[in-house]
Amino acid sequence: MAALPASTTIKESIAEQLASVQSDSPVFRETYRMFQNIRSTEYVHPPYTSDDTTGTYKFDCLGFVDHVLMNATPAAYSEIGKGANPSIESYAAAFNTMDTKSPAALYGSKVQRPVDLRPGDVCLWLRPNTLDTGHMWIIAGEPTINPKRADEVMVRIFDSTGTVHSDDSRTGSAWKTGLGTGILGFMTDTDGNPVGLYWEGGASTAAGEKDTTIVCGRLTR
Repeated sequence: MAALPASTTIKESIAEQLASVQSDSPVFRETYRMFQNIRSTEYVHPPYTSDDTTGTYKFDCLGFVDHVLMNATPAAYSEIGKGANPSIESYAAAFNTMDTKSPAALYGSKVQRPVDLRPGDVCLWLRPNTLDTGHMWIIAGEPTINPKRADEVMVRIFDSTGTVHSDDSRTGSAWKTGLGTGILGFMTDTDGNPVGLYWEGGASTAAGEKDTTIVCGRLTR
């Protein structure tokens, strides 16, 4: 893959990590293309701005994932949204049926355990029956177990957020919010299933987002 442009203010170690990823996922390829093209980004709610010519990307987490999937896996995006823009709840419902014979299963598969995630997989957390709409992100690297905390699976992600993760491209950047990449941690139970998140992977002292829906899917077309 091409090197990041010189004007991109990003830690070189992060650039090297991303450049070394070997993935045939259309979702990863499209997300990485956008990331390399950033000239201006900001975390905003609708209306969004996406301009490849100027490198301007202004989204919230859902808008970012929607934009990527519209370009990378349009058939899956259309099926999940039933012809409209999907909500986070729509994504959760679709991912949870991808291991069945539902129509959504034609477009991908559910990834149950964080340790099995691959670059390009799409994840979300959702707290049902509250005003908190949760968060969505795209996997950008290979997961690893935190050697200091056996219940944590750490992985590099892409997302659009106003609150950075650990080892984050937005830290010290001209763009404090919006599209970027950092390390997120999944808290897992004894079977390896996700039960919470360490927002700053490897650094957070406690897991948040407990008692929520945390689900991931691998979309292919």
